[in-house]
Amino acid sequence: MNESPKIFIDRRPLWIVAFDRLRRGIVVAILFALFVVFLNQDAPAGLTPEAYKVLCLFGLCVALWSSNVIPLSVTSLFVIGAVPLLDIMDASQVYAFFGNKAVFFILGAFILSGSMIACGLSVRLSLWVIENWGHDPRKLMASIYLLGAVGSCFMSEHAVAAMLFPIVTEIVSALQLAPGRSQYGKMLYFALGWGCIIGGATTVLGGGRVPLAVEMLEKGTENEHTLGILQYSVLSFPVIPVLLICGWVVLGFLFKAEAVDVTPALDTLERKALGLGKISYKEMGVGAVMAVTLFFWFAFGDTFGIANIAIMAIVALFVLNLITWQAVEPHVNWAIILMYGGAICLGEVMAESGAALWLAEQLFHGWIQSPTAFLLILAMLSVLFTTFMSNSAVIAILLPPALTLCQTYEISPVVATMTVILPSNFAFILPIATPASALAYSSRYIPLGDMVRAGLLLSALGMGCYLLLLWGYWPLIGFV
Repeated sequence: MNESPKIFIDRRPLWIVAFDRLRRGIVVAILFALFVVFLNQDAPAGLTPEAYKVLCLFGLCVALWSSNVIPLSVTSLFVIGAVPLLDIMDASQVYAFFGNKAVFFILGAFILSGSMIACGLSVRLSLWVIENWGHDPRKLMASIYLLGAVGSCFMSEHAVAAMLFPIVTEIVSALQLAPGRSQYGKMLYFALGWGCIIGGATTVLGGGRVPLAVEMLEKGTENEHTLGILQYSVLSFPVIPVLLICGWVVLGFLFKAEAVDVTPALDTLERKALGLGKISYKEMGVGAVMAVTLFFWFAFGDTFGIANIAIMAIVALFVLNLITWQAVEPHVNWAIILMYGGAICLGEVMAESGAALWLAEQLFHGWIQSPTAFLLILAMLSVLFTTFMSNSAVIAILLPPALTLCQTYEISPVVATMTVILPSNFAFILPIATPASALAYSSRYIPLGDMVRAGLLLSALGMGCYLLLLWGYWPLIGFV
Protein backbone atom coordinates (compact mmCIF):
# COMPACT_ATOMS: atom_id res chain seq x y z
CA MET A 1 0.00 0.00 0.00
CA ASN A 2 1.44 3.36 -1.06
CA GLU A 3 2.10 5.88 1.69
CA SER A 4 0.64 9.38 1.39
CA PRO A 5 3.18 12.02 0.43
CA LYS A 6 4.44 14.03 3.39
CA ILE A 7 3.66 17.72 3.45
CA PHE A 8 6.15 20.10 5.01
CA ILE A 9 5.03 23.58 6.07
CA ASP A 10 7.65 26.32 5.92
CA ARG A 11 6.91 28.48 8.98
CA ARG A 12 9.58 31.09 8.30
CA PRO A 13 8.47 34.70 7.67
CA LEU A 14 7.39 35.35 4.09
CA TRP A 15 10.24 37.79 3.36
CA ILE A 16 12.82 35.19 4.40
CA VAL A 17 11.20 32.54 2.17
CA ALA A 18 11.10 34.98 -0.76
CA PHE A 19 14.74 35.97 -0.25
CA ASP A 20 15.77 32.31 -0.02
CA ARG A 21 14.07 31.56 -3.35
CA LEU A 22 15.33 34.70 -5.09
CA ARG A 23 18.76 35.20 -3.49
CA ARG A 24 20.68 34.05 -6.57
CA GLY A 25 18.86 36.50 -8.82
CA ILE A 26 19.25 39.25 -6.22
CA VAL A 27 23.03 38.70 -6.03
CA VAL A 28 23.32 38.77 -9.83
CA ALA A 29 21.24 41.97 -10.02
CA ILE A 30 23.37 43.67 -7.35
CA LEU A 31 26.63 42.72 -9.07
CA PHE A 32 25.50 43.97 -12.46
CA ALA A 33 24.08 47.16 -10.91
CA LEU A 34 27.45 47.87 -9.28
CA PHE A 35 29.12 47.15 -12.61
CA VAL A 36 26.96 49.78 -14.34
CA VAL A 37 27.58 52.31 -11.53
CA PHE A 38 31.36 51.91 -11.69
CA LEU A 39 31.27 51.91 -15.49
CA ASN A 40 29.83 55.42 -15.43
CA GLN A 41 32.54 56.82 -13.17
CA ASP A 42 35.58 58.72 -14.41
CA ALA A 43 38.71 56.63 -15.06
CA PRO A 44 41.47 56.88 -12.40
CA ALA A 45 44.71 58.65 -13.28
CA GLY A 46 46.90 56.60 -15.56
CA LEU A 47 44.04 54.66 -17.17
CA THR A 48 42.45 55.26 -20.55
CA PRO A 49 38.64 55.08 -20.72
CA GLU A 50 38.90 51.73 -22.54
CA ALA A 51 41.28 50.31 -19.91
CA TYR A 52 38.95 51.46 -17.13
CA LYS A 53 36.04 49.65 -18.79
CA VAL A 54 38.17 46.50 -18.95
CA LEU A 55 38.99 46.87 -15.25
CA CYS A 56 35.29 47.17 -14.39
CA LEU A 57 34.58 44.08 -16.49
CA PHE A 58 37.42 42.23 -14.76
CA GLY A 59 36.01 43.11 -11.33
CA LEU A 60 32.59 41.81 -12.31
CA CYS A 61 34.10 38.56 -13.62
CA VAL A 62 36.07 38.05 -10.39
CA ALA A 63 32.85 38.47 -8.39
CA LEU A 64 30.90 36.10 -10.66
CA TRP A 65 33.65 33.47 -10.78
CA SER A 66 34.17 33.51 -7.01
CA SER A 67 30.47 33.50 -6.08
CA ASN A 68 29.54 31.01 -8.83
CA VAL A 69 26.03 32.50 -8.98
CA ILE A 70 26.03 31.82 -12.71
CA PRO A 71 28.08 29.10 -14.47
CA LEU A 72 31.74 29.91 -15.11
CA SER A 73 31.27 29.34 -18.83
CA VAL A 74 28.42 31.86 -18.98
CA THR A 75 30.63 34.48 -17.33
CA SER A 76 33.28 33.82 -19.98
CA LEU A 77 30.72 34.15 -22.77
CA PHE A 78 29.61 37.44 -21.24
CA VAL A 79 33.21 38.69 -21.49
CA ILE A 80 33.42 37.84 -25.18
CA GLY A 81 30.18 39.67 -25.93
CA ALA A 82 30.72 42.63 -23.59
CA VAL A 83 34.14 43.74 -24.86
CA PRO A 84 32.95 44.78 -28.34
CA LEU A 85 29.61 46.07 -27.00
CA LEU A 86 31.47 48.38 -24.60
CA ASP A 87 33.52 49.61 -27.57
CA ILE A 88 36.76 48.40 -25.98
CA MET A 89 37.98 46.36 -28.94
CA ASP A 90 36.78 45.26 -32.37
CA ALA A 91 34.53 42.19 -32.33
CA SER A 92 36.56 40.22 -34.89
CA GLN A 93 39.71 40.65 -32.79
CA VAL A 94 37.91 39.56 -29.61
CA TYR A 95 36.44 36.45 -31.23
CA ALA A 96 39.85 35.57 -32.66
CA PHE A 97 41.21 35.33 -29.09
CA PHE A 98 38.78 32.47 -28.45
CA GLY A 99 40.04 30.41 -31.39
CA ASN A 100 43.51 29.86 -29.95
CA LYS A 101 45.54 26.68 -29.76
CA ALA A 102 45.00 26.21 -26.02
CA VAL A 103 41.26 25.77 -26.55
CA PHE A 104 41.82 23.21 -29.32
CA PHE A 105 44.35 21.30 -27.22
CA ILE A 106 41.86 21.11 -24.33
CA LEU A 107 39.16 19.94 -26.74
CA GLY A 108 41.53 17.28 -28.08
CA ALA A 109 42.45 16.12 -24.58
CA PHE A 110 38.77 15.78 -23.68
CA ILE A 111 38.04 13.68 -26.77
CA LEU A 112 41.09 11.45 -26.27
CA SER A 113 40.28 10.77 -22.62
CA GLY A 114 36.61 10.39 -23.52
CA SER A 115 37.48 7.73 -26.09
CA MET A 116 39.30 5.71 -23.41
CA ILE A 117 36.28 5.92 -21.13
CA ALA A 118 33.74 5.24 -23.91
CA CYS A 119 35.47 2.08 -25.16
CA GLY A 120 35.90 0.75 -21.61
CA LEU A 121 39.71 0.70 -21.61
CA SER A 122 40.08 3.08 -18.66
CA VAL A 123 37.64 1.08 -16.51
CA ARG A 124 39.39 -2.19 -17.44
CA LEU A 125 42.78 -0.80 -16.43
CA SER A 126 41.37 0.60 -13.18
CA LEU A 127 39.74 -2.68 -12.18
CA TRP A 128 42.91 -4.60 -13.03
CA VAL A 129 45.04 -2.36 -10.81
CA ILE A 130 42.65 -2.47 -7.84
CA GLU A 131 42.07 -6.23 -8.11
CA ASN A 132 45.79 -7.02 -8.25
CA TRP A 133 47.07 -4.51 -5.70
CA GLY A 134 44.20 -3.95 -3.26
CA HIS A 135 44.28 -7.11 -1.13
CA ASP A 136 44.06 -5.35 2.25
CA PRO A 137 42.53 -2.02 3.38
CA ARG A 138 45.73 0.04 3.14
CA LYS A 139 46.70 -1.42 -0.25
CA LEU A 140 43.16 -0.90 -1.57
CA MET A 141 43.25 2.75 -0.56
CA ALA A 142 46.77 3.13 -1.96
CA SER A 143 45.72 1.61 -5.29
CA ILE A 144 42.87 4.15 -5.63
CA TYR A 145 45.17 7.00 -4.54
CA LEU A 146 47.97 6.13 -6.97
CA LEU A 147 45.58 5.17 -9.76
CA GLY A 148 44.02 8.63 -9.58
CA ALA A 149 47.47 10.24 -9.54
CA VAL A 150 48.93 8.25 -12.43
CA GLY A 151 45.74 8.44 -14.50
CA SER A 152 45.65 12.23 -14.12
CA CYS A 153 49.12 12.45 -15.65
CA PHE A 154 47.64 11.32 -18.99
CA MET A 155 43.97 12.35 -18.80
CA SER A 156 42.20 15.38 -17.36
CA GLU A 157 41.88 14.98 -13.61
CA HIS A 158 38.11 15.43 -13.63
CA ALA A 159 37.74 12.64 -16.23
CA VAL A 160 39.80 10.30 -14.04
CA ALA A 161 37.77 11.25 -10.97
CA ALA A 162 34.52 10.64 -12.88
CA MET A 163 35.84 7.25 -14.01
CA LEU A 164 36.94 6.15 -10.51
CA PHE A 165 33.94 7.54 -8.61
CA PRO A 166 31.48 4.72 -9.45
CA ILE A 167 34.18 2.12 -8.71
CA VAL A 168 34.84 3.59 -5.25
CA THR A 169 31.08 3.84 -4.69
CA GLU A 170 30.72 0.13 -5.41
CA ILE A 171 33.58 -0.61 -3.01
CA VAL A 172 32.07 1.33 -0.08
CA SER A 173 28.67 -0.17 -0.83
CA ALA A 174 30.06 -3.72 -0.81
CA LEU A 175 31.86 -2.99 2.48
CA GLN A 176 28.68 -1.43 3.94
CA LEU A 177 30.50 1.67 5.16
CA ALA A 178 28.31 4.30 6.83
CA PRO A 179 28.30 7.72 5.07
CA GLY A 180 29.78 10.50 7.20
CA ARG A 181 30.79 8.15 10.03
CA SER A 182 33.08 5.53 8.50
CA GLN A 183 36.68 6.72 8.77
CA TYR A 184 37.75 4.26 6.08
CA GLY A 185 35.00 5.54 3.77
CA LYS A 186 36.30 9.10 4.25
CA MET A 187 39.84 7.97 3.48
CA LEU A 188 38.79 6.21 0.26
CA TYR A 189 37.06 9.29 -1.12
CA PHE A 190 39.88 11.57 0.01
CA ALA A 191 42.28 9.20 -1.78
CA LEU A 192 40.17 9.54 -4.94
CA GLY A 193 40.03 13.34 -4.87
CA TRP A 194 43.56 14.07 -3.68
CA GLY A 195 45.17 11.50 -5.96
CA CYS A 196 43.54 13.07 -9.03
CA ILE A 197 44.36 16.64 -7.95
CA ILE A 198 48.02 15.96 -7.16
CA GLY A 199 48.57 13.79 -10.24
CA GLY A 200 46.92 16.43 -12.42
CA ALA A 201 49.80 18.81 -11.65
CA THR A 202 52.40 16.45 -13.12
CA THR A 203 51.87 17.12 -16.82
CA VAL A 204 50.08 19.48 -19.18
CA LEU A 205 47.47 16.76 -19.75
CA GLY A 206 46.06 16.80 -16.21
CA GLY A 207 43.78 19.77 -16.81
CA GLY A 208 43.27 22.94 -18.77
CA ARG A 209 45.10 25.20 -16.33
CA VAL A 210 48.54 24.76 -17.89
CA PRO A 211 47.49 25.27 -21.54
CA LEU A 212 45.51 28.32 -20.42
CA ALA A 213 48.52 29.74 -18.57
CA VAL A 214 50.94 28.96 -21.43
CA GLU A 215 48.68 30.74 -23.91
CA MET A 216 48.52 33.79 -21.64
CA LEU A 217 52.30 33.66 -21.17
CA GLU A 218 52.94 33.60 -24.92
CA LYS A 219 50.43 36.35 -25.66
CA GLY A 220 51.54 38.49 -22.71
CA THR A 221 55.21 38.35 -23.77
CA GLU A 222 54.55 38.54 -27.52
CA ASN A 223 55.83 34.97 -27.96
CA GLU A 224 59.23 35.77 -26.43
CA HIS A 225 58.62 33.19 -23.68
CA THR A 226 56.81 29.87 -23.60
CA LEU A 227 56.55 26.78 -21.41
CA GLY A 228 57.01 23.47 -23.22
CA ILE A 229 55.18 20.29 -22.27
CA LEU A 230 58.39 18.53 -21.21
CA GLN A 231 59.79 21.63 -19.51
CA TYR A 232 56.66 21.97 -17.38
CA SER A 233 56.91 18.35 -16.21
CA VAL A 234 60.60 18.74 -15.35
CA LEU A 235 59.87 21.88 -13.32
CA SER A 236 56.84 20.49 -11.48
CA PHE A 237 57.74 16.83 -11.00
CA PRO A 238 59.59 17.01 -7.63
CA VAL A 239 56.44 18.40 -6.00
CA ILE A 240 54.34 15.39 -6.99
CA PRO A 241 55.97 12.52 -5.02
CA VAL A 242 56.52 14.77 -2.00
CA LEU A 243 52.91 15.97 -2.02
CA LEU A 244 51.61 12.42 -2.53
CA ILE A 245 53.56 11.34 0.56
CA CYS A 246 52.24 14.37 2.47
CA GLY A 247 48.66 13.50 1.51
CA TRP A 248 49.11 9.89 2.63
CA VAL A 249 50.58 11.01 5.98
CA VAL A 250 47.78 13.56 6.53
CA LEU A 251 45.10 10.90 5.95
CA GLY A 252 46.81 8.52 8.37
CA PHE A 253 47.25 11.28 10.95
CA LEU A 254 43.71 12.70 10.88
CA PHE A 255 41.65 9.55 10.29
CA LYS A 256 41.95 6.20 12.05
CA ALA A 257 40.33 3.56 9.83
CA GLU A 258 38.16 0.91 11.44
CA ALA A 259 38.89 -2.78 10.89
CA VAL A 260 37.58 -3.72 7.43
CA ASP A 261 37.51 -6.98 5.47
CA VAL A 262 37.93 -5.98 1.80
CA THR A 263 37.02 -9.42 0.40
CA PRO A 264 33.39 -8.42 -0.50
CA ALA A 265 34.69 -5.40 -2.43
CA LEU A 266 37.24 -7.46 -4.36
CA ASP A 267 34.54 -10.02 -5.22
CA THR A 268 32.32 -7.22 -6.56
CA LEU A 269 35.14 -5.82 -8.68
CA GLU A 270 36.02 -9.28 -10.01
CA ARG A 271 32.43 -9.80 -11.18
CA LYS A 272 32.50 -6.38 -12.82
CA ALA A 273 35.78 -7.19 -14.59
CA LEU A 274 34.44 -10.52 -15.85
CA GLY A 275 31.43 -8.69 -17.24
CA LEU A 276 33.71 -6.67 -19.50
CA GLY A 277 34.79 -9.82 -21.38
CA LYS A 278 37.98 -10.04 -23.41
CA ILE A 279 39.77 -6.90 -24.48
CA SER A 280 38.30 -5.65 -27.75
CA TYR A 281 39.86 -4.39 -30.97
CA LYS A 282 38.61 -0.90 -30.18
CA GLU A 283 40.22 -0.90 -26.75
CA MET A 284 43.57 -2.03 -28.19
CA GLY A 285 43.31 0.53 -31.00
CA VAL A 286 42.44 3.43 -28.69
CA GLY A 287 45.28 2.40 -26.35
CA ALA A 288 47.75 2.34 -29.26
CA VAL A 289 46.65 5.77 -30.55
CA MET A 290 46.90 7.20 -27.03
CA ALA A 291 50.41 5.76 -26.56
CA VAL A 292 51.61 7.20 -29.88
CA THR A 293 50.02 10.56 -29.05
CA LEU A 294 51.78 10.72 -25.68
CA PHE A 295 55.10 9.93 -27.35
CA PHE A 296 54.66 12.73 -29.88
CA TRP A 297 53.50 15.18 -27.21
CA PHE A 298 56.59 14.68 -25.08
CA ALA A 299 59.12 14.14 -27.88
CA PHE A 300 57.88 16.56 -30.56
CA GLY A 301 55.36 18.78 -28.75
CA ASP A 302 57.48 21.91 -29.12
CA THR A 303 58.19 21.15 -32.80
CA PHE A 304 54.73 20.21 -34.08
CA GLY A 305 52.57 21.84 -31.42
CA ILE A 306 50.60 19.83 -28.85
CA ALA A 307 47.26 21.09 -30.19
CA ASN A 308 48.12 19.93 -33.73
CA ILE A 309 49.17 16.50 -32.42
CA ALA A 310 45.92 16.20 -30.45
CA ILE A 311 43.82 17.05 -33.51
CA MET A 312 45.66 14.52 -35.68
CA ALA A 313 45.16 11.86 -33.00
CA ILE A 314 41.42 12.53 -33.00
CA VAL A 315 41.34 12.23 -36.80
CA ALA A 316 43.17 8.88 -36.50
CA LEU A 317 40.57 7.59 -34.02
CA PHE A 318 37.73 8.32 -36.44
CA VAL A 319 39.57 7.16 -39.57
CA LEU A 320 40.31 3.82 -37.89
CA ASN A 321 36.67 3.59 -36.79
CA LEU A 322 37.69 3.27 -33.14
CA ILE A 323 35.13 5.75 -31.78
CA THR A 324 31.90 7.45 -32.78
CA TRP A 325 30.92 11.00 -31.98
CA GLN A 326 27.82 9.77 -30.13
CA ALA A 327 30.02 7.69 -27.80
CA VAL A 328 32.59 10.37 -27.03
CA GLU A 329 30.38 13.49 -26.92
CA PRO A 330 29.11 12.96 -23.32
CA HIS A 331 32.71 13.14 -22.12
CA VAL A 332 33.50 16.49 -23.78
CA ASN A 333 33.01 19.25 -21.21
CA TRP A 334 31.96 22.15 -23.43
CA ALA A 335 31.42 24.39 -20.40
CA ILE A 336 35.12 24.13 -19.47
CA ILE A 337 36.16 24.86 -23.07
CA LEU A 338 33.99 27.99 -23.15
CA MET A 339 35.34 29.05 -19.77
CA TYR A 340 38.96 28.82 -20.97
CA GLY A 341 38.23 30.68 -24.19
CA GLY A 342 36.61 33.56 -22.33
CA ALA A 343 39.38 33.67 -19.73
CA ILE A 344 42.05 33.91 -22.43
CA CYS A 345 40.06 36.65 -24.12
CA LEU A 346 39.81 38.66 -20.89
CA GLY A 347 43.55 38.26 -20.23
CA GLU A 348 44.40 39.42 -23.74
CA VAL A 349 42.15 42.47 -23.52
CA MET A 350 43.56 43.40 -20.10
CA ALA A 351 47.13 43.18 -21.39
CA GLU A 352 46.53 45.14 -24.60
CA SER A 353 44.48 47.88 -22.95
CA GLY A 354 47.01 48.49 -20.17
CA ALA A 355 44.54 47.53 -17.43
CA ALA A 356 46.66 44.56 -16.31
CA LEU A 357 49.78 46.71 -15.83
CA TRP A 358 47.88 49.38 -13.90
CA LEU A 359 46.23 46.79 -11.64
CA ALA A 360 49.53 45.01 -10.98
CA GLU A 361 51.22 48.28 -10.03
CA GLN A 362 48.41 49.10 -7.59
CA LEU A 363 48.59 45.63 -6.00
CA PHE A 364 52.34 45.05 -5.78
CA HIS A 365 54.46 48.02 -6.73
CA GLY A 366 55.77 50.28 -3.97
CA TRP A 367 55.29 48.03 -0.94
CA ILE A 368 56.85 44.81 -2.26
CA GLN A 369 60.48 45.46 -3.04
CA SER A 370 62.20 42.08 -3.47
CA PRO A 371 61.55 39.57 -6.27
CA THR A 372 61.28 36.75 -3.72
CA ALA A 373 58.58 38.56 -1.77
CA PHE A 374 56.69 39.20 -5.00
CA LEU A 375 56.72 35.50 -5.87
CA LEU A 376 55.69 34.46 -2.35
CA ILE A 377 52.73 36.87 -2.32
CA LEU A 378 51.76 35.64 -5.78
CA ALA A 379 51.85 32.01 -4.61
CA MET A 380 49.83 32.75 -1.47
CA LEU A 381 47.20 34.63 -3.47
CA SER A 382 46.97 31.68 -5.84
CA VAL A 383 46.31 29.28 -2.93
CA LEU A 384 43.82 31.68 -1.34
CA PHE A 385 41.88 32.27 -4.55
CA THR A 386 41.74 28.58 -5.48
CA THR A 387 39.99 27.93 -2.16
CA PHE A 388 36.94 29.90 -3.26
CA MET A 389 36.86 29.57 -7.03
CA SER A 390 37.85 27.34 -9.93
CA ASN A 391 41.62 27.06 -10.25
CA SER A 392 41.25 27.91 -13.93
CA ALA A 393 39.62 31.19 -12.93
CA VAL A 394 42.60 31.82 -10.62
CA ILE A 395 44.93 31.63 -13.64
CA ALA A 396 42.74 34.07 -15.55
CA ILE A 397 42.69 36.54 -12.65
CA LEU A 398 46.27 36.46 -11.37
CA LEU A 399 48.48 35.76 -14.36
CA PRO A 400 47.86 38.83 -16.59
CA PRO A 401 48.78 41.40 -13.89
CA ALA A 402 51.67 39.23 -12.65
CA LEU A 403 53.27 39.04 -16.10
CA THR A 404 53.29 42.82 -16.47
CA LEU A 405 55.55 43.25 -13.42
CA CYS A 406 58.12 40.59 -14.27
CA GLN A 407 60.45 43.10 -15.90
CA THR A 408 60.14 45.45 -12.90
CA TYR A 409 61.20 42.72 -10.46
CA GLU A 410 63.69 41.19 -12.95
CA ILE A 411 61.90 37.85 -12.86
CA SER A 412 61.48 35.48 -15.78
CA PRO A 413 57.82 35.42 -16.91
CA VAL A 414 58.07 31.61 -16.94
CA VAL A 415 58.93 31.62 -13.21
CA ALA A 416 55.92 33.84 -12.49
CA THR A 417 53.72 31.55 -14.58
CA MET A 418 54.85 28.45 -12.67
CA THR A 419 54.31 30.35 -9.41
CA VAL A 420 50.66 30.90 -10.30
CA ILE A 421 50.05 27.45 -11.82
CA LEU A 422 51.41 25.16 -9.10
CA PRO A 423 49.77 26.71 -6.00
CA SER A 424 46.48 27.03 -7.89
CA ASN A 425 46.50 23.24 -7.97
CA PHE A 426 46.34 22.98 -4.16
CA ALA A 427 42.54 22.78 -4.40
CA PHE A 428 42.03 20.66 -1.30
CA ILE A 429 40.01 22.87 1.05
CA LEU A 430 36.57 23.38 -0.53
CA PRO A 431 34.64 21.42 -3.20
CA ILE A 432 34.26 24.41 -5.54
CA ALA A 433 37.87 24.56 -6.76
CA THR A 434 37.96 21.41 -8.87
CA PRO A 435 35.55 18.66 -10.00
CA ALA A 436 37.65 16.00 -8.24
CA SER A 437 37.01 17.64 -4.84
CA ALA A 438 33.37 18.21 -5.73
CA LEU A 439 32.88 14.54 -6.63
CA ALA A 440 34.54 13.33 -3.43
CA TYR A 441 32.36 15.66 -1.34
CA SER A 442 29.19 14.68 -3.22
CA SER A 443 29.61 11.10 -1.97
CA ARG A 444 28.26 12.25 1.44
CA TYR A 445 31.07 10.30 3.09
CA ILE A 446 33.16 13.43 3.74
CA PRO A 447 31.65 16.12 6.01
CA LEU A 448 32.57 19.67 5.02
CA GLY A 449 34.40 20.23 8.33
CA ASP A 450 36.67 17.25 7.66
CA MET A 451 37.37 18.45 4.11
CA VAL A 452 38.33 21.94 5.34
CA ARG A 453 40.48 20.62 8.21
CA ALA A 454 42.39 18.10 6.10
CA GLY A 455 42.57 20.44 3.10
CA LEU A 456 44.08 23.30 5.12
CA LEU A 457 46.85 21.03 6.36
CA LEU A 458 47.64 19.61 2.91
CA SER A 459 47.53 23.09 1.30
CA ALA A 460 50.05 24.35 3.88
CA LEU A 461 52.30 21.39 3.08
CA GLY A 462 51.83 22.18 -0.62
CA MET A 463 53.13 25.71 -0.05
CA GLY A 464 56.12 24.17 1.68
CA CYS A 465 56.73 22.06 -1.43
CA TYR A 466 56.59 25.19 -3.60
CA LEU A 467 59.20 26.85 -1.38
CA LEU A 468 61.47 23.82 -1.83
CA LEU A 469 61.16 24.31 -5.58
CA LEU A 470 61.75 28.06 -5.43
CA TRP A 471 64.74 27.99 -3.07
CA GLY A 472 66.18 24.55 -3.81
CA TYR A 473 65.29 22.63 -6.96
CA TRP A 474 64.80 25.46 -9.47
CA PRO A 475 68.12 27.24 -8.66
CA LEU A 476 69.84 23.84 -8.77
CA ILE A 477 68.78 23.25 -12.39
CA GLY A 478 69.43 26.88 -13.36
CA PHE A 479 65.79 27.87 -13.71
CA VAL A 480 65.84 30.75 -11.18
